[in-house]
Amino acid sequence: MEQFKKVTRWSAFPSLLLFLVFLIINSVITGNFSISFFESFLTTNAAAICVAIGVTATILVAGTDISLGSIVSLVNVVIVTLCEKGYSVPTAALIAFGCAVLCGMVNGFIIGVMRVNPLLTTFATSTAFGGIALWILPYPGGYIDYSFGDWYLGNMLGFIPTPVALILILIFIWTVFTKLPSGLHLYALGKDVKKAYASGINVTFLRFFVHTFAGIAAGIAGICVSANTCAGSPVVGASMSMNSIAAAVIGGVSLNGGIGSIWGGIFGACFLNILILIVVSANFSSVVQSFIQGLILLIGVVFSVIAADKELSGKLKRIFKGGAK
Repeated sequence: MEQFKKVTRWSAFPSLLLFLVFLIINSVITGNFSISFFESFLTTNAAAICVAIGVTATILVAGTDISLGSIVSLVNVVIVTLCEKGYSVPTAALIAFGCAVLCGMVNGFIIGVMRVNPLLTTFATSTAFGGIALWILPYPGGYIDYSFGDWYLGNMLGFIPTPVALILILIFIWTVFTKLPSGLHLYALGKDVKKAYASGINVTFLRFFVHTFAGIAAGIAGICVSANTCAGSPVVGASMSMNSIAAAVIGGVSLNGGIGSIWGGIFGACFLNILILIVVSANFSSVVQSFIQGLILLIGVVFSVIAADKELSGKLKRIFKGGAK
């Protein structure tokens, strides 16, 4: 019983519950609840999950990063362009991934070292990275050898699906970091920036690291998108940034920082994408689809925030009991 209470008090639990509920709803609507469905779901949505992990990391230090979607687009067009110029797929993917890491380091330097506001910084760099992607590939198109897609649909180490392995790489890096003393400092920074500075915490390093990590996450997401489509588009990641922030909030991550975990971002992203799948499967018109997605997303965000905020939950209970003054 005590273990169950711990699970229900976990900040990511509401998003996990939402995902499971809508997963059941989808299985009822489509009649599809199999291993192949899960594999297909992860293959399609691994990029969104990776971006959600990256954004969650930046939010935990009381920041954000709205440039990750543009970085995903940049990685995609770089891979396509280099492949068309005769580079091998692994070489093109490695160069594109390096570009993503560099973009994350640029964000980390401006935010961590120069101490510029994260929202303003990543808004500016999002425009810049997106502009570079459009300059490289003005129109959707291009071609990547289908061996890249075959690799993505295969397994690593013989038994781990490649999309899952790529997500696990990010989880491993983040888990190792949070086990170090710097991991505790990260949450302290998110709780109170001024106290973090006063306590001697290396705020510059932490902010540089989380944005570099977010760049790594966006780089892996760009590889996932490219391998899944084997084509290029300069706007393929356009909606990912804001969706990932919504996923993090649904996952119980406080926008004020210091509360939550990357698991919340993962489950939040899974919930958002199963929601989109259900609405599309219902064959509603595009207008109705947008309305239903927005309405359920709003309900999900409110539900998750209330569940994660114990003080707010207590106030609401008193209000409904008539005890509020």
